[in-house]
Amino acid sequence: MKFGELLGVVALGIILLSLAIAIAGPGTKLGNIWSSLSNRAGTTIHQSQAPASGDSIQGGPSLSGDYINRVLQSANSPANGTGQALHDLSTQYNIDDAYALAVFMHESSYGKYGAANEDHALGNIVCAGYPTCNGRFRSYPTWADGYADFYQLLTREYIPRGLTTVETITPVYAPASENDPNGYIASVRQIMAVYRQESAA
Repeated sequence: MKFGELLGVVALGIILLSLAIAIAGPGTKLGNIWSSLSNRAGTTIHQSQAPASGDSIQGGPSLSGDYINRVLQSANSPANGTGQALHDLSTQYNIDDAYALAVFMHESSYGKYGAANEDHALGNIVCAGYPTCNGRFRSYPTWADGYADFYQLLTREYIPRGLTTVETITPVYAPASENDPNGYIASVRQIMAVYRQESAA
Protein backbone atom coordinates (compact mmCIF):
# COMPACT_ATOMS: atom_id res chain seq x y z
CA MET A 1 0.00 0.00 0.00
CA LYS A 2 1.34 3.42 -0.96
CA PHE A 3 1.94 6.06 1.70
CA GLY A 4 -0.84 8.29 0.32
CA GLU A 5 -3.31 5.41 0.39
CA LEU A 6 -2.31 4.60 3.96
CA LEU A 7 -2.99 8.18 5.05
CA GLY A 8 -6.40 7.99 3.40
CA VAL A 9 -7.26 4.82 5.30
CA VAL A 10 -6.12 6.34 8.60
CA ALA A 11 -8.15 9.51 7.97
CA LEU A 12 -11.25 7.46 7.13
CA GLY A 13 -10.80 5.45 10.33
CA ILE A 14 -10.59 8.62 12.42
CA ILE A 15 -13.75 10.01 10.80
CA LEU A 16 -15.68 6.79 11.42
CA LEU A 17 -14.50 6.62 15.04
CA SER A 18 -15.48 10.26 15.64
CA LEU A 19 -18.91 9.59 14.13
CA ALA A 20 -19.42 6.54 16.34
CA ILE A 21 -18.45 8.52 19.45
CA ALA A 22 -20.77 11.37 18.50
CA ILE A 23 -23.67 8.95 18.06
CA ALA A 24 -22.90 7.12 21.31
CA GLY A 25 -22.69 10.38 23.27
CA PRO A 26 -21.28 11.12 26.73
CA GLY A 27 -21.93 8.68 29.51
CA THR A 28 -22.02 5.65 27.19
CA LYS A 29 -19.40 2.93 27.33
CA LEU A 30 -17.78 4.07 24.07
CA GLY A 31 -17.87 7.72 25.10
CA ASN A 32 -16.29 6.98 28.47
CA ILE A 33 -13.55 4.87 26.87
CA TRP A 34 -12.72 7.68 24.45
CA SER A 35 -12.74 10.26 27.27
CA SER A 36 -10.37 8.10 29.32
CA LEU A 37 -7.98 7.54 26.41
CA SER A 38 -8.01 11.21 25.46
CA ASN A 39 -7.28 12.30 29.02
CA ARG A 40 -4.35 9.90 29.26
CA ALA A 41 -2.98 11.19 25.97
CA GLY A 42 -3.35 14.77 27.12
CA THR A 43 -5.99 15.51 24.48
CA THR A 44 -8.85 17.90 25.13
CA ILE A 45 -12.11 16.82 23.53
CA HIS A 46 -13.86 20.18 23.93
CA GLN A 47 -12.43 23.67 24.27
CA SER A 48 -13.64 24.56 27.75
CA GLN A 49 -13.56 27.90 29.50
CA ALA A 50 -12.26 28.60 32.98
CA PRO A 51 -14.50 27.16 35.70
CA ALA A 52 -17.55 29.20 36.62
CA SER A 53 -17.48 31.13 39.88
CA GLY A 54 -19.81 33.06 42.15
CA ASP A 55 -23.42 33.24 41.02
CA SER A 56 -22.60 32.67 37.34
CA ILE A 57 -23.40 29.40 35.60
CA GLN A 58 -21.20 30.19 32.59
CA GLY A 59 -17.76 28.66 32.31
CA GLY A 60 -16.20 25.25 32.34
CA PRO A 61 -17.07 22.61 34.93
CA SER A 62 -15.99 23.22 38.51
CA LEU A 63 -16.53 19.57 39.47
CA SER A 64 -15.07 16.30 38.23
CA GLY A 65 -16.97 13.29 36.99
CA ASP A 66 -15.59 11.27 39.89
CA TYR A 67 -16.78 13.82 42.44
CA ILE A 68 -20.29 13.86 40.94
CA ASN A 69 -20.39 10.08 41.04
CA ARG A 70 -19.45 10.14 44.73
CA VAL A 71 -22.27 12.59 45.45
CA LEU A 72 -24.80 10.46 43.56
CA GLN A 73 -23.60 7.26 45.19
CA SER A 74 -23.72 8.77 48.67
CA ALA A 75 -27.31 9.88 48.05
CA ASN A 76 -28.32 6.45 46.70
CA SER A 77 -29.40 8.19 43.52
CA PRO A 78 -30.87 6.11 40.68
CA ALA A 79 -28.56 8.18 38.45
CA ASN A 80 -25.47 6.80 40.19
CA GLY A 81 -22.61 6.27 37.73
CA THR A 82 -23.63 9.07 35.33
CA GLY A 83 -21.31 11.73 36.76
CA GLN A 84 -18.96 11.69 33.79
CA ALA A 85 -21.86 12.41 31.43
CA LEU A 86 -22.93 15.44 33.48
CA HIS A 87 -19.31 16.66 33.55
CA ASP A 88 -18.66 16.11 29.82
CA LEU A 89 -21.84 17.96 28.84
CA SER A 90 -20.78 20.80 31.14
CA THR A 91 -17.55 21.03 29.16
CA GLN A 92 -19.42 20.89 25.86
CA TYR A 93 -21.90 23.65 26.71
CA ASN A 94 -19.66 25.72 29.00
CA ILE A 95 -22.24 25.64 31.77
CA ASP A 96 -21.08 24.80 35.27
CA ASP A 97 -21.85 21.23 36.33
CA ALA A 98 -22.11 22.45 39.94
CA TYR A 99 -25.22 24.40 38.93
CA ALA A 100 -26.73 21.44 37.09
CA LEU A 101 -26.07 19.11 40.01
CA ALA A 102 -27.50 21.62 42.51
CA VAL A 103 -30.71 21.90 40.48
CA PHE A 104 -30.85 18.09 40.33
CA MET A 105 -30.57 17.98 44.12
CA HIS A 106 -33.17 20.69 44.71
CA GLU A 107 -35.72 19.35 42.22
CA SER A 108 -35.73 15.66 43.11
CA SER A 109 -32.88 14.75 45.48
CA TYR A 110 -30.86 13.53 42.48
CA GLY A 111 -33.74 11.77 40.76
CA LYS A 112 -35.07 9.89 43.78
CA TYR A 113 -38.49 11.55 44.01
CA GLY A 114 -41.29 12.96 41.91
CA ALA A 115 -41.66 12.89 38.16
CA ALA A 116 -37.88 13.10 37.68
CA ASN A 117 -37.47 9.53 38.90
CA GLU A 118 -39.63 8.07 36.16
CA ASP A 119 -38.66 10.60 33.48
CA HIS A 120 -34.84 10.52 33.91
CA ALA A 121 -35.05 14.29 34.27
CA LEU A 122 -32.49 16.57 35.91
CA GLY A 123 -35.12 19.29 36.22
CA ASN A 124 -38.84 19.04 35.69
CA ILE A 125 -39.00 20.81 32.32
CA VAL A 126 -42.51 21.48 31.00
CA CYS A 127 -43.27 19.52 27.83
CA ALA A 128 -43.92 22.54 25.56
CA GLY A 129 -43.98 20.49 22.35
CA TYR A 130 -41.06 18.21 23.26
CA PRO A 131 -41.36 14.88 21.36
CA THR A 132 -41.37 12.64 24.46
CA CYS A 133 -43.41 13.67 27.49
CA ASN A 134 -44.96 12.01 30.51
CA GLY A 135 -47.98 14.06 31.40
CA ARG A 136 -46.89 17.66 31.88
CA PHE A 137 -43.14 17.12 31.86
CA ARG A 138 -40.48 16.02 29.38
CA SER A 139 -39.35 12.42 29.58
CA TYR A 140 -36.04 10.88 28.47
CA PRO A 141 -34.77 7.35 27.77
CA THR A 142 -31.60 7.87 29.85
CA TRP A 143 -30.26 10.23 32.52
CA ALA A 144 -27.63 11.48 30.06
CA ASP A 145 -30.39 12.51 27.64
CA GLY A 146 -32.10 14.42 30.44
CA TYR A 147 -28.83 16.16 31.33
CA ALA A 148 -28.25 17.14 27.70
CA ASP A 149 -31.71 18.67 27.34
CA PHE A 150 -31.21 20.71 30.51
CA TYR A 151 -27.94 22.17 29.21
CA GLN A 152 -29.48 22.77 25.78
CA LEU A 153 -32.45 24.59 27.31
CA LEU A 154 -30.14 26.98 29.13
CA THR A 155 -28.04 27.48 25.99
CA ARG A 156 -31.04 28.22 23.74
CA GLU A 157 -33.51 30.06 25.95
CA TYR A 158 -31.69 31.62 28.90
CA ILE A 159 -28.12 32.62 28.09
CA PRO A 160 -29.05 34.49 24.85
CA ARG A 161 -31.43 36.64 26.95
CA GLY A 162 -28.66 37.53 29.39
CA LEU A 163 -29.95 35.15 32.06
CA THR A 164 -26.63 33.70 33.22
CA THR A 165 -26.81 33.68 37.02
CA VAL A 166 -28.77 31.68 39.58
CA GLU A 167 -30.58 34.89 40.57
CA THR A 168 -31.73 35.77 37.03
CA ILE A 169 -32.48 32.24 35.79
CA THR A 170 -34.54 30.95 38.71
CA PRO A 171 -37.61 33.27 38.54
CA VAL A 172 -38.09 32.17 34.91
CA TYR A 173 -37.19 28.51 35.36
CA ALA A 174 -39.15 28.16 38.63
CA PRO A 175 -41.74 30.98 38.57
CA ALA A 176 -43.47 32.28 41.67
CA SER A 177 -46.80 30.89 40.48
CA GLU A 178 -45.55 27.38 41.33
CA ASN A 179 -42.41 27.86 43.43
CA ASP A 180 -40.64 30.00 45.99
CA PRO A 181 -37.96 31.60 43.78
CA ASN A 182 -36.10 33.21 46.68
CA GLY A 183 -35.95 29.92 48.55
CA TYR A 184 -34.91 28.11 45.36
CA ILE A 185 -32.11 30.64 44.74
CA ALA A 186 -30.81 30.38 48.30
CA SER A 187 -30.89 26.57 48.19
CA VAL A 188 -29.08 26.26 44.86
CA ARG A 189 -26.45 28.84 45.82
CA GLN A 190 -25.71 27.04 49.08
CA ILE A 191 -25.48 23.63 47.42
CA MET A 192 -23.20 24.97 44.65
CA ALA A 193 -20.87 26.52 47.22
CA VAL A 194 -20.58 23.22 49.08
CA TYR A 195 -19.86 21.30 45.87
CA ARG A 196 -17.18 23.72 44.75
CA GLN A 197 -15.51 23.80 48.15
CA GLU A 198 -15.48 20.01 48.52
CA SER A 199 -14.33 19.42 44.96
CA ALA A 200 -11.44 21.87 45.35
CA ALA A 201 -10.29 20.34 48.66
